[in-house]
Amino acid sequence: MTTRGQKSCLVIDHLVEALGNDPSSSLKRALILNYIDENPGITQTEIMHHIGSGKSAMNREIEWLFNYGCITRQNTAKDGRAIKLETCGYSKRALESALDYFPQKHKGLQSFVERYIKVLKQDRPTLRDARIVSTLYDKGETSKSKVMEELYNGPATTDNRAYKKLIEDGVIEDD
Repeated sequence: MTTRGQKSCLVIDHLVEALGNDPSSSLKRALILNYIDENPGITQTEIMHHIGSGKSAMNREIEWLFNYGCITRQNTAKDGRAIKLETCGYSKRALESALDYFPQKHKGLQSFVERYIKVLKQDRPTLRDARIVSTLYDKGETSKSKVMEELYNGPATTDNRAYKKLIEDGVIEDD
């Protein structure tokens, strides 16, 4: 039987995979990808209005998602400036795996990510940060080294910095 903590870890792992295996991707980027998947053919302007993001920040996120092969872009017939967005390839498959954990699919995943954004209390919380918190939730009291073993084999300095920042922000306690 899978616990809630294990499910959270698995969902975050699928989101990391959907975002080019980049655990430093922001949770906001995961929200944007989820919203595009829920609304194939949506435009960047429509996403900005829904998510409440500025134009330049949204441009950077859409550009990143496109450059990493997470989404496709197509011009619309009505307005040459408007570009329709859709998820594709490995991102679509990994996102579908994450959605399997939620009865309400996209709405459930959106709520899941938004809760982590609130809990993490940071300007730009990442999937790595969420994974650290999920691992601690799953394992209960455990050592920092055990948490680090559960992460994504990235640079140890980056993982340690993220762990330390979560302590400084009062999200987790030092062991």
